Amino acid sequence: MRAVGFFAFLSFCLICLRASAQTSKAIEADLYKSFKKINYWNNRRSTDTTANWVDSLEKANDVFGKKLKHYTSAYPFTIDQKFSGFSNTGLTINDSGDGHFRIYSWDTYMGGTMHDFANVIQYKTGQKTNSILDTTSGEGEQYVYCYSGLYTIKANNQSYYLALYYGVFSGKDRGEGIRIFSIEKGNPIDAKLIKTQSGLRSKLYYDYDLFSIPKNVKDADIHYDPGNKTISLPVVVDPGKITGKRIVYKFTGKYFEKVISKN
Repeated sequence: MRAVGFFAFLSFCLICLRASAQTSKAIEADLYKSFKKINYWNNRRSTDTTANWVDSLEKANDVFGKKLKHYTSAYPFTIDQKFSGFSNTGLTINDSGDGHFRIYSWDTYMGGTMHDFANVIQYKTGQKTNSILDTTSGEGEQYVYCYSGLYTIKANNQSYYLALYYGVFSGKDRGEGIRIFSIEKGNPIDAKLIKTQSGLRSKLYYDYDLFSIPKNVKDADIHYDPGNKTISLPVVVDPGKITGKRIVYKFTGKYFEKVISKN
């Protein structure tokens, strides 16, 4: 009886594993199909003289965003899913080092020279996963940035998630920053871990003119060095002009604090 019971249990586990694998594959296939419609209607803008593509593109983004939020909330295993089929499609996935935080980002193509982005922020609490859909819902709404990197720091008996982000406002106007999250009472919040002259902040941000970057400056990007636990960003002078100097904030055990600026 014990042998029969063991084999029955083993068979049940195999069935569950197969079902899980099929579900993962089905989820990715459904999301991929939806995401392809975004790219399809974006490509139609150059050939559709009736401008019907606008409503169709908006609908495609809405459907994909809601599906992604649903799957990433309802199926905990998706936070570890590779979604390898989305390589080179335009969907960016950034993972935290501890596997408890993930951000999906994409260009909705609803803007012109000013790009509109959308994100789904997925996070793990215990055995559950939850997600938040972050999109621009209409004219006058707050701009939604695109996330480009994600790092993890553990301190103060807490995990913190450092997310790099950027915005594209025109052919020359850009914005970049870093935002720090933590999970409190089952929800992501902005963690004020950066000590500035004006007080504690959860973000560092700057706007700049893409064409103002001096030839001797390597880049105008914000960087995080996980080895040294430092945030580095360029000094910007009005009106959005990048200089050759950089500001560095170093994590001292409790906060990121400004250290001597460097060239």
